[in-house]
This record gives sequence, structure tokens and C-alpha cells, in this order.
Amino acid sequence: MNLINHHEIYDTWAPIIESKTGITDKSKIDWLSTYCHYHSLNESAGAYNSLGVLNGMGQIQPATNVGLSGGPAGFYAGGSYAGSGLGSGDKFPSLLPLAIQVAAKTIGFDIVPVIPMQGPTGVLSYLDYVYAGGKVTGVSTDASTNYAANAPDMVKVPIATASPVFGTLTVGSYYVIYVTGTTAGTQATVKGQFVGYSRIDGFPIFKVSALVSGFAIADAITANSEIKLGADQTAAATSTATGSVLAFANGPAALVKALEDHIQGFTGAGLTNTNNWQGPYVDGTVAYDPMSRGTGESTYFKSMALNTFTKFVEAGTFQIAAGVTTEQIQDLNKQFGIDVVSMIENSLINEVSQAINKHILSRAFALGWSNHYEFYTVEGQNLNITLTYGAGNGSARTFIGKDNSLVTLGGGAQVATGGFENQSTLQRRVFSRLLAAANVIANRGRRGPANFIVTNSQVASVLQDISQFTFAPFTNTLTQNNGTLYPVGSIAGMTVYVDQNMKYSDTRVLVGRKGGDDEPGIKFMPYMMAESIQTISEGTMSPKIAVKSRYALVEAGHHPQTMYMTFYAELPTSGLA
Repeated sequence: MNLINHHEIYDTWAPIIESKTGITDKSKIDWLSTYCHYHSLNESAGAYNSLGVLNGMGQIQPATNVGLSGGPAGFYAGGSYAGSGLGSGDKFPSLLPLAIQVAAKTIGFDIVPVIPMQGPTGVLSYLDYVYAGGKVTGVSTDASTNYAANAPDMVKVPIATASPVFGTLTVGSYYVIYVTGTTAGTQATVKGQFVGYSRIDGFPIFKVSALVSGFAIADAITANSEIKLGADQTAAATSTATGSVLAFANGPAALVKALEDHIQGFTGAGLTNTNNWQGPYVDGTVAYDPMSRGTGESTYFKSMALNTFTKFVEAGTFQIAAGVTTEQIQDLNKQFGIDVVSMIENSLINEVSQAINKHILSRAFALGWSNHYEFYTVEGQNLNITLTYGAGNGSARTFIGKDNSLVTLGGGAQVATGGFENQSTLQRRVFSRLLAAANVIANRGRRGPANFIVTNSQVASVLQDISQFTFAPFTNTLTQNNGTLYPVGSIAGMTVYVDQNMKYSDTRVLVGRKGGDDEPGIKFMPYMMAESIQTISEGTMSPKIAVKSRYALVEAGHHPQTMYMTFYAELPTSGLA
């Protein structure tokens, strides 16, 4: 439950953050303001009162030293700060500089929303509307007609990956599902009329028409339940199976979510309300007429329900420590003017920053690869691109998916020989594939188009090289000046980031959407962004410094993977840049 006044917090902290850091990005200022507020509630009250502002910050003299390269000026950890009767000058730096330095060193904070946590645990809630009309635990007691009186109107059946069911079921036909290894082995416990395939995962959706007395949907459709064609494809009450097994269920049935799989016919199926219900896709061969006035007057309303889901969030930990000797501190400071403690702390910050960065990007790439695989499974479309000449396809690629298991997807078709291809046309193909991935995200996620790209230095070079191609111009702000770290510009409204941890030969491309806090996708929820702890060894009197980061990386929503798309660009051995 959100009980804080964001407007008041923003008004209190935003001017201070802007003046001390130079940050102008409203989204960053917003989450940094919330982060400051939470920590000001728990930090020593004296530290804040000494600055002249209750639950806020007073005017502090800017730092006298220079900020980290790539980071905001004046936030060099451990530097000297001069106060002039305005309270201790080291109070503000004790709160934010490490957090800001971590954010400045990573791509991750630019591609995912940041939602600060007040404590080490929390609960994330999200909602969804489902086609109801009954419960999956409802039991049919009407033995005379076998009608599923207490069953939901529709269910989605998760099927095993190896089941050859995709593209084989017919809309409007009846299918029977029964549990294997029971005495009811020749009798279906559920009969349903096929509606269509889910737009997200491709699982079949059935309109429930019959349920054996004494059974519930939750009991009848379980793992290893068999799906067969009904003996009578026109009679709703018939519950016998014919033919071979078409598919095995891979788990229990689930209610159909309206926001991801709209079912035409639930609100009215034609003039007489007898047309077949249709799945989420349209193909131009079906009419979608409403009920006539007379039919509407004599038809009961169908029911929908609101389901609330909660996810428990617990902060994980990255931590690192280092020590220095008193001799190092004394000698390096006097001989070379080097602040050893600051250098050690900066090294620790970099270590934590890179760990967080790899964590965020690895999850985004994994979700995008799973979304690509599901897109291929449902629609048969492969966005991998192969820019070598030949008559076949490129090599299949295997990467981590959303559940941390390896997922393999075939390579794209090779470029045909004998055409009028050259380096520029091949480079332009990469841009076209980026646009395709962005539009797939908009189509499957239904929240908007993609707005960022993460790739390696080779693909970035390809995009930079083609950025000034004027024969067929496209909107971009890519710079051809080398040496740019992380963002290299934008292309078609998407900011392009270079992950310096990717090999030159690792030509994966992540296209994604950084949406709002209430949209599906990855959310970074820091509790302690980066906290520095300094102690003195009792035996040697040498200082030891530790940096700890505690945060949760949450994949929110029912299908967070739809906000990302990862594809592989197989380039010629000689490269395209």
C-alpha cells in the first residue's frame, strides 16, 4: 500500500539533487527523491537537523575536488568538503554519492524503472481481468446432462512443448480431455469447444461444454491429461474420445486473461449468439457481428472477474571489502597527494556497479530470448538474421531463457547469392530487423513500442556506419565519433547502448521497452543502493572499507518477457564495419 506523498517528497528533494548532481532526467530525480526520503527517515536526525532542514537537506558547499569520470561532478567519495557555518559538510555525501556513482556506471538503470523499497522486504501487487462464469474448483453435480454448471466459461490448457497440437486444432470443433491412468480412461472428464490459441504462449483455449458429474476442472485437467478429438464434434454433451492423443496437458487448466487474450463471442456471438467463439487473432475470414436486439433481450450477461496477485519481494546482497595499511595512506598522500581511501572505495563501487549491471542486463536478455522463442512457437516467425551468403539458414543459437534454462532457436535465412547486395544494404537489414523487433514488442506487450537497444561494439559500429546512409534515410542521432561509452545515440526513437562486457563476436541484440512503474517488465527495487562501512583494525590500526548493495530485481506482471526481444545477428567473418 502506497501511503507517501510523492509530490511533497519530489518538491523537497528534487532541487537539492539537481543542484548537487547536475542530473536533469526527471525519472532519475523521481526515484532518487524517494530513495532520499526513505533513508532520511532512518538516518540520524541530528545529521539532518545540523543542515537546517527538517527531513531534508540544507545548503552545502560544493565539493572542492573533481567527480568521477562519467559521473556527476563533486561526488568523489571521500573527498574534502568545505562547510561555512552550515553544518557538517560530510552529511549529504554520506547519503547519496555511492548510490549516484553506482547509477552512473551502469546501463541497467537506464533500461528498467527504479522503485525504491523502504525496507528489506516488500509486496508487489498487480491485477488482471479473467473470463469467469465459474471456478476451476467448481464441481459439476448435474449428472443428467453432464453440463459443467459450476465450471468456468473458458479455460486455457498448458500443453507439453513436444505436443504436435499447434495448428492442428479446428475452431468450433469439440475436444475431450481426460486424466490418464484412472478408471475413467475411456471417458473424458471435460469436453470443450476449441476457441483459438493464446496470443502469448500459444496454449489452446477451450469453451467448456461438459464436465463429468463429481469432477472439477482443477481435478480433471492436470499434468499428463490427454486431449483427443471428440466423437461427435457438434454435440456439446458428448464426452467420449476418438482417435489418437493430440496433446498432453503440462499442468492444470487456468482461467483466460482478457488483457492478453481477447475472445470474440464472449460479449455476443453473432445475431443469434450461436457463432463460434474466436481467439485473439484475426485473419479476415470471419465476421464479428453483435447480437440482435431480440437475442440480447433474452440472453444473460457473461461474467468477468478481477484477480489480484501479489509477489513477495526480498532484497538480495552484493558486498565487497578491501583494506589498506597506514603506511600506504601516509606515503601515497605525502609523496603523490593520492587519497588511498577514496581510491579503494571507488574500486569497490565499480565492483558492485558491474555486478548489478550484469545482473540487470542478463535478465533482460534472457526474458527477450524467451519472448523470441514464444513468438516463434506461436506464429512461426524467427527474427534471427543471417548476413552471410548461401542457400540455407544460419546456425542455431542457444542462450539462457526466463527460467534460467537453455533455450535453442534456429538461425535466420542466409542472404541469396547473385543479388545486388553490398555492405550498406546488409547493414540496412540490421536496422530493418530492429524495427521489426520493436513492433513485435508493441504487438505482444500492448503497452507501446520499444525505446532502447543494447548490443555489442560490433553491431553498434554497423549502426554507426549506416547512420549517414542517404539513399534511403532514416531517423537517427547516432554519432560516428569513436570513444563513446554506453549510449551512442538513438535510432528510430530507441536509445542505443553498448555493453562493454560483450565480446566483439557476441552479436546478440536486445530490443526493449522501459515502461512505467505499473507496466509489466523488470523493476529494480533498491533498499540500500550502495552503503560504505569503514572500520579500523584493532591490531594494526589500518582502515578496512566495505561496500554493500541490497536490492531486489523483480519481474513484474504476468508476462514481463513481452517487454523485451533478443535476437542474434550472424555477421560475415570479415564483419560489416
